[in-house]
Amino acid sequence: MTALSSYSTGTVSVSADGTTVTGVGPLWSSAGNVKPGDLFQSGHYVVPITDVTDDTHLAITPWPGSTLSGASYVVWKVSQQRIVGETYAASVDKIVGAWNTSGFFVFVDINETEPDPSLGDDGQYAFQPTSGKTWAKVSGVWSFLGIYKAFRPRGAYDNAATYSYGDVQTTAGSSYIYINETPSAGHTAPNPTYWDLMAAKGDPGATGSTGAGYGGTSTTSLAIGTGSKAFTTQAGLAYTNGARVRASSGANWLEGVATYGGTTLTITSDKTNGSGTLASWTFNVAGQPGAGDLSSANNLSDVANIATARANLGAGTVNSVTAGTGLSGGTITSSGTIALALNNATLQAAPSNPAGVASFVMLGLGSTCHITPIYSTRILVTISGHASNGGAGTFTNLTIRYGTGTAPANGASPTGTTATTPMSVASSTNLTPFSLTTIITGLTAGVAYWLDLSASPLSGTSSLGGINCTAVEL
Repeated sequence: MTALSSYSTGTVSVSADGTTVTGVGPLWSSAGNVKPGDLFQSGHYVVPITDVTDDTHLAITPWPGSTLSGASYVVWKVSQQRIVGETYAASVDKIVGAWNTSGFFVFVDINETEPDPSLGDDGQYAFQPTSGKTWAKVSGVWSFLGIYKAFRPRGAYDNAATYSYGDVQTTAGSSYIYINETPSAGHTAPNPTYWDLMAAKGDPGATGSTGAGYGGTSTTSLAIGTGSKAFTTQAGLAYTNGARVRASSGANWLEGVATYGGTTLTITSDKTNGSGTLASWTFNVAGQPGAGDLSSANNLSDVANIATARANLGAGTVNSVTAGTGLSGGTITSSGTIALALNNATLQAAPSNPAGVASFVMLGLGSTCHITPIYSTRILVTISGHASNGGAGTFTNLTIRYGTGTAPANGASPTGTTATTPMSVASSTNLTPFSLTTIITGLTAGVAYWLDLSASPLSGTSSLGGINCTAVEL
């Protein structure tokens, strides 16, 4: 079986035959731990509780025992008010009482256009939260009062955006509030069907007064020169003490740090241009001179020490030219011109006469005719000599070829890269001279290249001799 529920937190005090119990540490009222009708017990005495005054005070029937102070106790939870039906009935009474209160709102569903006529009493209101629409029931009929929504700022007007009642936007500096019950887009303000002006753009303010400026003039007669120069000028100018000011009269001027007060402008002149005593001056602010203080018109001729200036610039003096890639040094002429000499690769060779050829083969000149470019990718090549053949009217086709690696031997199959188109040499029994010249490009500096001829006699055996190879790096 379930034990009888009780509450015994804290201690109590009560006078003999008293009707008020005072507690220390309990929560009798706010937590619902004690209700009227529960039984209060301390020791062997038990009395009914007639009321729960607050968390620390109970009303009881007269206490039959002796006076208690700081005594333990127990409250037996047997009140009829703890029966569920009674509690619910009291709560329902409160709810019904609230519903019947004048001004209580009836809520309108999002899909409804007006309140249910069967709901509410006269004096009550109906409200639709999604739209802000509000009604009041008068003489049994719901009467529409209007739309009551908080403003919703939307920023600058967007013609593609959808606006709802209470939306606020700005157009051309003025703010407008959307007043149509139906949300819509594409209605630019001002349009009284959709927008109401909230705040119009203000008119431009009046132009402020002109502040103090620079400039100023003077008719004080003063000579161009350094030192203190006091000018009488206009009052109210913007110059401050310590500013640098230039006083000009045509092409003549003086400038320096100035002080200004009232109608007197005093310049401590430290820079000047021109000369003479003048009495027509105009003033303006001047920049602080740089430390070098040179004039571009003098092309550096106004430096104090040319040698020192050159050293400071890191220019130095050219006395010699050091050889480098592609250069073998140089000399400086009396006029100061530097003459450089090219240190480029060259070839001058006369290989031995190759054996006669009777088919399309290499002559084997590459072991003698070879060159390594130093800095360039181009060389100028010439191979010359004479050719002969025992057959009358026979021709031999000659072509310059080049390559890297091991040079081909005499009689080897044609190889390498062709540098010229074939030259046909009439090689009869007589010696026929020939010379082939070409520029070879696309080479790599530091790589050795062999140079050779491929020969192709039309018939018989061709003999070539007196060959010379020349090449120079471009």
